[in-house]
Amino acid sequence: MRRWDPALPLRAVTELPAAVSAVWAGTKLAPAEGTADAIIVLGARVLPGGVASGSLRSRAEGAAELYHAGRAPWVVTTGAHHAGPPGEAVVAREILLAAGVPDSVILLEEKSRNTHGNLLFARGLLPDARRVILVTEPFHVARALLLARRVGFPEAVAWAVRSPAWGRPFDRWRLLARDAGSMALARAEGR
Repeated sequence: MRRWDPALPLRAVTELPAAVSAVWAGTKLAPAEGTADAIIVLGARVLPGGVASGSLRSRAEGAAELYHAGRAPWVVTTGAHHAGPPGEAVVAREILLAAGVPDSVILLEEKSRNTHGNLLFARGLLPDARRVILVTEPFHVARALLLARRVGFPEAVAWAVRSPAWGRPFDRWRLLARDAGSMALARAEGR
């Protein structure tokens, strides 16, 4: 467990302008081109009854499209359960299977509870991978890329999908603001 750093909040506040700029720029990135060692579906909320949120469904369906286009030989689904089973990785796996992705190419990362954990534990499943395609939403691209590179995916690229939340203006701005705050904290922590 990490010790509390009393200077962290101030560092996060000073990082906020750069974080806002990075998150906004991340929404404008062109979709990743070429092939990769693996596709990583970043976790998102599972609703009661094991139903995928719109974010998780969009991410998993985007990963299935990439796999069928021959972009990578492996697909990693990420995320533990929060309120109760099933977890994010398991629900994303079911969406991939329904979309025709073979079970033999799906790796489950079921321990993580946040984006940093998604990527850190995925790193353990893909020890030799350098180039991965991160499937997430536009608001999340910049922070996901930052964290992926920090855990050892030096050539990480992103594939942004449009979830139902991204299509609703209030939710889009709420998600952008939330991720800018998370990005400022990640930059301040140096992780």
